Amino acid sequence: MEYRDYRYVMQDTGKLYVGGKFSLGDLSTDRDIPFKFQAILNTYVMKEVDPETTIESLFYYMEKEGMIYQTFQVLHTKIKVSEKREIKKFRGGTRIEYREQMYSLDEFIAIPVAEKTRKGMLIQEIQCSKLAIMTFPL
Repeated sequence: MEYRDYRYVMQDTGKLYVGGKFSLGDLSTDRDIPFKFQAILNTYVMKEVDPETTIESLFYYMEKEGMIYQTFQVLHTKIKVSEKREIKKFRGGTRIEYREQMYSLDEFIAIPVAEKTRKGMLIQEIQCSKLAIMTFPL
């Protein structure tokens, strides 16, 4: 797996999917990102965070206060994570397997950073509601 594998933007009728390796500076200039989402990022998020910060590190260390948290809360953001799990084999021994898990913003932030590190969590993407983006007041 390469670094660019998690640098993508997709849309369907209800959600906007953004890969976790995008930096905020790249998101604010990428042509595939909807203009309203870029305007939200530039107005509320980029004022408090360095443009080189990736989506992954922004959400990994996010706290439950501040404008950034409130912004993504209003956008009904969900976080897709791969977690490392230890699976016991039938004949003894264990193997390590990665499984995908979806978290709401509040669920993910409630997990302490030490536990995220211990579980080997990797943020793959964030999902935002397009209706929430469309109705977001600027």
